[in-house]
Amino acid sequence: MWISRRAVLAAGAVLALPAVARAQSQSFKGKTLTVASWQDYGADDPATLKMFQDMTGATVKDVYFTSEDDLLEMLREGGIGKIDVVLPNLEYVKPAAQQGLLAPIDTAKVTSWSALEPRFSGDPSIRLNGEVYAVPWVQGATSLAVNPSVTPTPTSWSVLWDPANKGKVAFFDDPSTAVMTAALYLGEDPQNPDLTKVRGALLDLKKNVKLFWSSGDDWNKAYTTGEITMGNLWSGLAGTLKKNGHALDYILPADGTVVWGDTWAIVKKTPNPELAYAWINFLTSPAYFTQWITKPGPNQELAVPVNTAAVKALPQSAANGLLAGPLLAYKGKVALQTGIAPKELKKWTELWEDVKAS
Repeated sequence: MWISRRAVLAAGAVLALPAVARAQSQSFKGKTLTVASWQDYGADDPATLKMFQDMTGATVKDVYFTSEDDLLEMLREGGIGKIDVVLPNLEYVKPAAQQGLLAPIDTAKVTSWSALEPRFSGDPSIRLNGEVYAVPWVQGATSLAVNPSVTPTPTSWSVLWDPANKGKVAFFDDPSTAVMTAALYLGEDPQNPDLTKVRGALLDLKKNVKLFWSSGDDWNKAYTTGEITMGNLWSGLAGTLKKNGHALDYILPADGTVVWGDTWAIVKKTPNPELAYAWINFLTSPAYFTQWITKPGPNQELAVPVNTAAVKALPQSAANGLLAGPLLAYKGKVALQTGIAPKELKKWTELWEDVKAS
């Protein structure tokens, strides 16, 4: 679910923006940048969007997808040459590149590249044939969330499988999250688990599941109305719930947790390649993250910057609200959602759909 500038640039990032703005507004005035992303997730935050538009003179047009597969379909069915930048998860960068949907990234044009957290900047999933195809942006965990009324406070995924919690569980409707979570519960390798064992575990879990959720709104409604008391949940959404006064324990289990990362990529044949780089440089800057995270617009779902300088620039209260400290300090097993071969991901997807249909 780490990027930043060299130390000297990071320290002066906010001060540098006006000068950058003056230069870029001359180049991009009158241009429109089309951005494909999730709704209410950074790219359409009103205040930061205005910062970018004032800085560059460009207009930003947001288009939304509802799943990673929807994003790929959007590009295949007319997006090439029309959409400029997209927000794929780490898992989907290489498939998109293999399908010829993305343009290679010139990392020399990414001002924050040298400070990318190595776990992400060095990850093979953003590379194909020696070329880089995405710039890591934010990260987070899909970890265990429980109502504080659940006692004792659980430390393992096993609480979701406990027969006592039948009808109380919400579980993220995503194949790789499901397989990896079951693998952690079983003590299997989350990147290469025994799928027969995983299928059995997921069928057992299904007996307790009240809701297979696909959006934060699904989880929020079920949890705040008392329909469910536990499940797996994105760290950013957990932080937002806590910030809004809802009691919630967010746990990074002793048996491991699932970590994801979202990236920015430039679409093949983008009409505005240099403006696309300006967007990526702004969206990965400490100035952007400080504004977005400390003063988010309505309904914005936040996440931990992959930019280490951006994390350091945040007020401690804001970092705590994101649960950044526990995530960065976590020493348990990390199941990073990346590098899954397309054939294997297809097996996982078929297994998950079979479990839900059984």
